[in-house]
Amino acid sequence: MKLTRYICLMALSFTLVWGHALKKAADVPAFKSNSIKNIEISARSVDSRTDTTTIFLDDMEGGTTDWTFGAGWEETSSSYSSPSTSLHIDDDNYDTESSLLSPTITLPDATENELIKFNFDLWCDLPDFDGDGDNFLEDYYRVEIANLDEQPIYFHTSTNGAYSGSSWWCADPNIGGYSDAWVQFLDTPTISIPTGGGTLSAQMKWGIEDPAGATVAGTCTNGWDAANVRISSDDGVTWSLLTGSDPYDFTCGYGWIYNDPEYDTGGSLNQVAAGWGGLQAWHLVTFSLSAYAGQDVIIRFAFGSDPAYSTPDDATIDGFRLDEISVEDAGGNVLFEDDAEGATDMVATNGFEYQWTTVFYDYGDDSRPGGVNVGWDTYMPGDPFNNNTQLDITEHSGADVKFRFVARIDDNDDGGNGSGLYIDDFHVWKVSLEETLPAVTGVYAEAGDGTVHVTWNDLNVGSGGDILYDDGQFDPSESIFMSSGTSVCGTLFDMPFGATTVTVNTVSVYGDENLSGTTNIYGYAISLSGPDANPLYSATVTTTAGQWLEETVNWAFTGDFIIGYEITETIACAIDSDVPGDQAHSWTNLGGWQDWSTIANNYGLTDGEWAIRANVDVDGIDAVYNVYRSTAGSDYSLMFNGQGIDEVEYLDNFVDNDVEYCYKVSALFDAFEGPMSNASCATPEAQTIHEIAYDDGEAETSTNVGSGNYMAVKVTPLHYPSELKRVKFYVPTASPGICGVRVWDDDGEDGMPGTEWTPPSGVIMQLAQGWNVKDMSSLHIYIGGGDFYVGWEETSNTPPIGIDLSDPDFRSYINVEGDPPVGTNGEWAYLYLDGDFMVRADVDSGVLAIDDDLVNTIPEHFTLKQNYPNPFNPVTNIVFELPEFAKTHLAVFDLTGREVRTVVNNENLNAGHYRYQLNASGLPSGMYFFRMTAVSDANHTYTDTKKLVLLK
Repeated sequence: MKLTRYICLMALSFTLVWGHALKKAADVPAFKSNSIKNIEISARSVDSRTDTTTIFLDDMEGGTTDWTFGAGWEETSSSYSSPSTSLHIDDDNYDTESSLLSPTITLPDATENELIKFNFDLWCDLPDFDGDGDNFLEDYYRVEIANLDEQPIYFHTSTNGAYSGSSWWCADPNIGGYSDAWVQFLDTPTISIPTGGGTLSAQMKWGIEDPAGATVAGTCTNGWDAANVRISSDDGVTWSLLTGSDPYDFTCGYGWIYNDPEYDTGGSLNQVAAGWGGLQAWHLVTFSLSAYAGQDVIIRFAFGSDPAYSTPDDATIDGFRLDEISVEDAGGNVLFEDDAEGATDMVATNGFEYQWTTVFYDYGDDSRPGGVNVGWDTYMPGDPFNNNTQLDITEHSGADVKFRFVARIDDNDDGGNGSGLYIDDFHVWKVSLEETLPAVTGVYAEAGDGTVHVTWNDLNVGSGGDILYDDGQFDPSESIFMSSGTSVCGTLFDMPFGATTVTVNTVSVYGDENLSGTTNIYGYAISLSGPDANPLYSATVTTTAGQWLEETVNWAFTGDFIIGYEITETIACAIDSDVPGDQAHSWTNLGGWQDWSTIANNYGLTDGEWAIRANVDVDGIDAVYNVYRSTAGSDYSLMFNGQGIDEVEYLDNFVDNDVEYCYKVSALFDAFEGPMSNASCATPEAQTIHEIAYDDGEAETSTNVGSGNYMAVKVTPLHYPSELKRVKFYVPTASPGICGVRVWDDDGEDGMPGTEWTPPSGVIMQLAQGWNVKDMSSLHIYIGGGDFYVGWEETSNTPPIGIDLSDPDFRSYINVEGDPPVGTNGEWAYLYLDGDFMVRADVDSGVLAIDDDLVNTIPEHFTLKQNYPNPFNPVTNIVFELPEFAKTHLAVFDLTGREVRTVVNNENLNAGHYRYQLNASGLPSGMYFFRMTAVSDANHTYTDTKKLVLLK
């Protein structure tokens, strides 16, 4: 029997109803730790990069005095995530709601493509989260945030639902009512009540959460959100409840208690915890002030809301309204009045020192992060099952904020007793989701003679075509289907940067060999934050087992997109498991888009590419390119002729031979420039540089000549003059070492090494096994005729030099102190073996055969050719031809006729093809002339002049 793998979908889709004792996540479909868990969409790059920057990180080490500890909170080393300190409250603190406040954290500004989020480590060892089994939380915690730069005031004058003209309305007009966790006050100025007493009257209307069934274990709660009227006779230090002609609906509103425990029984504010709730139309409410006769008072209209169920949940509960506020003495004389029209002396305030907003709440079940038996865990975006599930605090960017951990512990441990709640490693960070301008790849610099040719890969969009990520091979035993419900398998199609219009012509899906039939395909757009939750397009298709189905769709997107394939109990999605998961484009929508690789790895399912393909047409903005150059290690500079080019190559003629040039390339899309590429370097050199070698590349033996002694090989250039560029030595053994490179003229006795052309101490060279190359061009060693010698002086750790014993040229010599046969008496002598030292030289002849076929040909005419490159900076090549032996003069003149450079100074030259390099580094930019005069032995005279341009 075939084993067909399947997954069980448990969709996270619910409306949170608090009941004001907080419900567990298990009351609704939820992800358990042994099932599939939602992950943050940004966990995998889509068409964006995710650059994160730490804003605040506290590992609780080195002191936590900048944290504010409520009752029961402490610094501890008994358990921690990162050694060796965490913050803790024990669940032995019965009947407690206590807060832990963070330091003030300054958040940076965020662009429209940046998010600010936070995470922390925790161990929530609170086993009594539902001790009585009623599905309401008992021990739990919540995380809140306060924007210190914003203390929103919601009492304001408005014509919305007004009694007459304008009325006072406690509401956020953006949502048409009130939200959770508010405390708002509207105060009169100080009013002197005469000895005869007085009366307060006001028109009132409210739409406030119905108090029916209100109860919160461990509190006096018998109402939810609340409004009431208070009075103070000591300038606002203490407050008393005013009870009027409309009795309050309850005595303990959770809208007060949730925001400040002092409203609970025994607290300093319990006397003002009563309130109205439900729906009430405009009506006049009066209050006797006789108890305050002869006193100065402030009257306060107050509103408070608990952490759940407000206007967004029920549009009929739209806040607290007031109008025609009046205070009169016993004789009916007005002491104070306010009709919410024009100027007013009423003062609206926020009831908090900080306006706290609930980010999420959670508890210690093992299905939750850091649960009782889970232990230390990191609480990340995507982990909450309520409120701000992505821990996204971007709305507070640019402000100072505080965070608050609130532990709620009931009055018993009927569900068990743990060690409490631990918090560690609190981290606030910014992530950039800005779409990245791509870097140019494949940059390659190839050196020529006086030129460097740079090429790179094209980033331009092209016209599209078939896009497939699978190899067409699918094992039906690896296909994915559902045990119940439905899900969507999606392939993310990555479009080139700059694509602005993408048309999906056709979608192809492969019919699983066992579970095929009628299902749906979908097209999803992708934004900077990830795939959209809802599809833009859909179509019903019927697949056939073991066959590809191609469906014409003509779906339009503006960039990357996902093609989804719906799977059920009877429809499976084939998968190509040959593609490594971290390279795949596979996603799945399990109540929210997730990277399939993470799901597969966590639960032992097949990973790879879904059997989904697309044919597309793509249009967009083409890239142009900037070329930057570094000369001999200098800073990179934008080339004057390498700006905004639309080709994928660049020819740099403004180079000197024997100098290293490095190149980087960037792409521009609609004037926006991307990052520079990796560098590619090249060193141009003359075509006349060639290697002179007398060995065959195979070392049959090797030898040392001893410390302080010399060996050398006689080198005969092919042409004169020649310049020595590089020397090469072959070491056949694995022993590294050093030597002193030496170069000599052949002007010694009997043509042996004589004048040394290298520094007195030689040129120090590191040696390793194989061919070792040393650049000698900086010494400018020129050979005008005859031979020269290349060799080394040995040191005590110089490795042996390779010797080629086959077909020797007898050009190898040694100079060894001591008597023969060991030494040579300090004189140069032939190598004692019939072989060649494996020493080679690269030389630039200075006389160029234009190509190999011309080396031994005689020109038919005198010719002076145009220099190249032209314009040049600062080196150019001048080529001429002599049909016979001639005295030749070649010089450069400025516009005044002054000779400024002599290239060939009346030299006798044989018939042949010649090229000389002109280095004009000491001349200013401008136009010059070069002129050649040649007079042969037969009195044939040739003169020609050409222009050249030096452009620096």
